[in-house]
Amino acid sequence: MKKYLVVIMAVLMALCLCACGKSEAVKAAEEKIAAIGEVTLNSEKRISAAEKAVEKLSDDELKQLDKAEELKKAREAYEELVLENKAAAVDSVIDQIGEVTLESAEKIAAARQEYDAAPENVKEKVKGLAVLESAENALIQLRAQGVEGLIDQIGEVTLESAEKINAAQQAFEQLTEKEKGKVKNASLLNQAEEKLAALQKQEKEAKRTEALKLLGNMRLDEDKVRHLKFYYPKAWRFNSYGNWIADTRCFILPYIGMDDNGNIWMRVVYNFTDDDWVFFKKITVAADDERYYRSFKYFDIVHDNDGGQVWEYIDTDGASDVTMLWAIVNSKETIVRFEGDDYSHDFTVRESDKQAIKEALLVYEGLK
Repeated sequence: MKKYLVVIMAVLMALCLCACGKSEAVKAAEEKIAAIGEVTLNSEKRISAAEKAVEKLSDDELKQLDKAEELKKAREAYEELVLENKAAAVDSVIDQIGEVTLESAEKIAAARQEYDAAPENVKEKVKGLAVLESAENALIQLRAQGVEGLIDQIGEVTLESAEKINAAQQAFEQLTEKEKGKVKNASLLNQAEEKLAALQKQEKEAKRTEALKLLGNMRLDEDKVRHLKFYYPKAWRFNSYGNWIADTRCFILPYIGMDDNGNIWMRVVYNFTDDDWVFFKKITVAADDERYYRSFKYFDIVHDNDGGQVWEYIDTDGASDVTMLWAIVNSKETIVRFEGDDYSHDFTVRESDKQAIKEALLVYEGLK
């Protein structure tokens, strides 16, 4: 009899459990899983909600859950879509490169940056990597070819080739090491630079030789106390006392200074003379169509007179006057105007003075 009672109790308990079925929590979790539906990039909230509901289940309730595998697959599908979407974004930037030209560098760099910044699992899904690498190689080739063209334009190297050589060298230096390796005629650039340097050295030596020769034909005044030497071109005129003459004509003339250490400089004297004062404070030099202006302080100018003749002059640093002096040398006509507050005076630079200016410039530039 007891045996029958035990069996009856077991059957009743089983029936009771069957009657109870799944817990409300399990039912709610499965409803959230079912609500996920087709997985898209917008499924994150529904998947997360279902996962949170499952996390709250007890171990016994988890055994009752029938849709655990379905939830797992939904999460995997979603993560796969996210990776594919990120890879598609990288591919989109790569697609923007289009036909590669020298102007494509920015787009190619942007695509490379996008790709390099992507995680490895995203990189694996990028379809356009080969396109990106091909574009990079094409740009390298184009940039190298551009420099090759500049090198070819150099041609036979002369002293006039400096600008073309510098342009090619600057373009070459802007290349990456990989791009430099693609420049087929890079050795020609090196040869051109070496030849130009040799020509410039020869020119410098020739100018120095000419400068020393011209210097030997100039008047030398030596200041032994200060260890200074002053060289004057032949256009300068001196009196019997060894002083240069200021009261015979107007002029602009340079002279050369040198110390025992070989340091060289150039001075320029602006000299006005007439039978009446101008009290100039400004000078305008009209060398053909070019105009040069100089202004001075009144008390920096020497004023003197004798026997009804007046003269005014200023002795200035000539370093800033080189361009103007060459303009005078190369001009057909140069007119100089001395201007004061009330009066002015014009004179035309003599051809002999132009020659003197040229000689001083050649000495200054040849020995500087």
